[in-house]
Formats: sequence, structure tokens, C-alpha cells
Amino acid sequence: MPKVVPEYKDEARRRIIEAAIAEADEKGFASLKMEDVAARLGISRATLYLYIKSRDDLVSSALFFIRSQLAGSLEGARSSDTLEGTLSAIFEKIIYPEGGTGMNAVMELFAGAVRDEQLQAAVRKNYRAMHDLIAGTLDEERTAGRLPADLDTDLSAKIIISVALGIRMGAAAGLERDEAERIWDAAVHRILAPRGSPAE
Repeated sequence: MPKVVPEYKDEARRRIIEAAIAEADEKGFASLKMEDVAARLGISRATLYLYIKSRDDLVSSALFFIRSQLAGSLEGARSSDTLEGTLSAIFEKIIYPEGGTGMNAVMELFAGAVRDEQLQAAVRKNYRAMHDLIAGTLDEERTAGRLPADLDTDLSAKIIISVALGIRMGAAAGLERDEAERIWDAAVHRILAPRGSPAE
């Protein structure tokens, strides 16, 4: 762990936050402890406190980091040249990201948000970020004539997010990736199909 020198401070904080997310992936945010994060990094709690003020600071920083990563993934997915590419990238980068670090923590956010106002606020921000980027992509595709003119992009984005979250829950219950991809493709095509056309 770098010493407290201004040019290293951001990097040190990032490493601490990533360790906290890894801990949350294994044990959940409710069980996240400063000493466990310090032990994972091989540093003392005192060193940890040079970069993170409190457990609440650690949790809120981890949630902000997850939200930023999610927004970055969504922006990357949105930059695809085609709607098909964008939707495929959403599956690859958000529903089944390589390595999957943080995904258990993200799912736990939704479960924990039922009783925890801090988690509830983070879930709302994550949901809104996902919704706005997906709806924006659908708006662009509709304007370009690649989606039905009467497509309700707000509702479609909400349905796509619901399908994505459902697949993540299915994955936690043992849903295999290839089956998850089939579900995603079928659901998305039904959502975006022109009205009155047969869904494939």
C-alpha cells in the first residue's frame, strides 16, 4: 500500500474500495468490516483509516465505485455501432461480465435495500443510470428508424432492466450462461419487435 503522498492517495483509496467490494461479494455489505478489508490488503486498520474515514465512508465509496463502473459499462455498451451490438454488450458487460467481481455485491444491494436507506439510495441511483442510458439508446435507434416509431422507450428500458435483474437472480440459482443468453435474446426481441409482428 503506498504511503500517504498526494499522487498515491487516489490509487490507495481505489485499491481499498476494490478490496471492500471483493469482501462484499463474499460476505455481503451487511457483514463488511474495516479489519477484514485491511487484512485482505495486508495493511493495518490504522493505515486503512488514513484513506477511509469510517465504515460508512467505505460502504458509500464502494457503492459509488460500483455505480461508476456500471455507468462506464453502460456507456461502453451504448457506443456499439448497432442496437444488436449494444444489447449484446449489455449482456456481456453487465449481466455476465468477465470475472463477475462486484455482481454478488450488486445483487445484494437490491436485497439489502428493502431495509437499509443507504443501500436503497444507491439502488435508486444505479437503476436510474441504467434506465437513462438504455432509454437513451432506444430513443436514438427509434429516431434512426431502426425501432418502431411507437416504441415506448421508457417502458422498454424498464422491462429490459427487469429481465437483466431476473437473469442475474437466475444465475445465482444456477442458471447457465448459454440459457441466460437465450432468455436475454428472446426477451429483448419480444420487447423491441414492431407491434403486430411475430416475435421470434
